[in-house]
Amino acid sequence: MIRYLIYFVVLYLTLPSNAVLDISLITVFFVIMKEDERFALIFAFITGLLIDLYHPIRIGINALVLITITQLLLYLKRYLVLNPLTTMATFIVFCLIKIAITNIVLFAPIDPIHILYTIAAFFPVTMVLNKINFGVWIRAY
Repeated sequence: MIRYLIYFVVLYLTLPSNAVLDISLITVFFVIMKEDERFALIFAFITGLLIDLYHPIRIGINALVLITITQLLLYLKRYLVLNPLTTMATFIVFCLIKIAITNIVLFAPIDPIHILYTIAAFFPVTMVLNKINFGVWIRAY
């Protein structure tokens, strides 16, 4: 139960920095890979809704995109061999699809620096979430 609260606290604290570094997307990916499918879908929806409310461009776009990509990744997770390389590659594809769909719908330019910062922060944020929730820096798959 405390793990779920930690996810929402991380989401709430990192929402203002979402324009520079998308830690909320990293947290959603972490929840998809480590937690129950139902909680992952609920968390993805709430994350998308909070991003839409905090950065109002068009309400509902982030919630719709995140829940759709979450469902797709939950389906594909059964077929993935989870090691650091495939996890990183899966996150890069997850991030690029989310950003591409969001920017195509909103007719906004894609910022490559934002993508690079998010990808560079993936392993440190994942390691910290593993340490806080499971007590180890890198969780064995």
